[in-house]
Amino acid sequence: MIGYEGEWRTVKAAQTDRGPMGGVAVVVTWVEGGTARFPAGDELLLGEPQPPSLPA
Repeated sequence: MIGYEGEWRTVKAAQTDRGPMGGVAVVVTWVEGGTARFPAGDELLLGEPQPPSLPA
Protein backbone atom coordinates (compact mmCIF):
# COMPACT_ATOMS: atom_id res chain seq x y z
CA MET A 1 0.00 0.00 0.00
CA ILE A 2 1.11 3.54 -0.69
CA GLY A 3 -0.17 6.80 0.76
CA TYR A 4 -1.28 8.82 -2.28
CA GLU A 5 -3.47 11.92 -2.51
CA GLY A 6 -4.46 11.65 1.16
CA GLU A 7 -5.51 7.99 1.15
CA TRP A 8 -3.94 4.54 1.19
CA ARG A 9 -4.07 2.70 -2.12
CA THR A 10 -3.12 -0.89 -2.91
CA VAL A 11 -0.37 -1.45 -5.48
CA LYS A 12 -1.26 -3.90 -8.24
CA ALA A 13 1.97 -3.47 -10.25
CA ALA A 14 4.99 -1.18 -10.37
CA GLN A 15 7.57 -0.62 -13.08
CA THR A 16 10.24 1.86 -14.02
CA ASP A 17 9.96 4.16 -17.03
CA ARG A 18 11.62 7.21 -18.58
CA GLY A 19 10.05 10.61 -18.13
CA PRO A 20 9.68 13.24 -20.88
CA MET A 21 13.02 14.81 -19.91
CA GLY A 22 14.80 11.44 -19.79
CA GLY A 23 14.66 11.00 -16.01
CA VAL A 24 13.72 7.77 -14.27
CA ALA A 25 10.19 7.38 -12.91
CA VAL A 26 8.20 4.69 -11.10
CA VAL A 27 4.79 3.94 -12.63
CA VAL A 28 2.31 2.39 -10.19
CA THR A 29 -0.96 0.69 -11.15
CA TRP A 30 -3.57 0.65 -8.39
CA VAL A 31 -5.90 -2.24 -7.50
CA GLU A 32 -8.56 0.47 -7.06
CA GLY A 33 -8.03 1.52 -10.70
CA GLY A 34 -5.79 3.98 -12.51
CA THR A 35 -2.06 4.64 -12.49
CA ALA A 36 0.32 7.23 -11.11
CA ARG A 37 3.85 8.25 -12.11
CA PHE A 38 6.38 9.20 -9.44
CA PRO A 39 9.64 10.89 -10.46
CA ALA A 40 12.79 9.29 -9.07
CA GLY A 41 13.58 10.93 -5.75
CA ASP A 42 9.95 11.26 -4.58
CA GLU A 43 9.32 9.86 -1.13
CA LEU A 44 6.65 7.17 -1.06
CA LEU A 45 4.97 6.27 2.25
CA LEU A 46 4.63 2.51 2.44
CA GLY A 47 2.48 0.50 4.83
CA GLU A 48 0.95 -2.92 5.39
CA PRO A 49 -2.78 -3.39 4.84
CA GLN A 50 -4.69 -3.23 8.12
CA PRO A 51 -7.54 -5.64 8.80
CA PRO A 52 -10.94 -3.91 9.09
CA SER A 53 -11.83 -3.02 12.65
CA LEU A 54 -14.78 -4.74 14.25
CA PRO A 55 -17.69 -2.58 15.48
CA ALA A 56 -17.65 -1.94 19.22
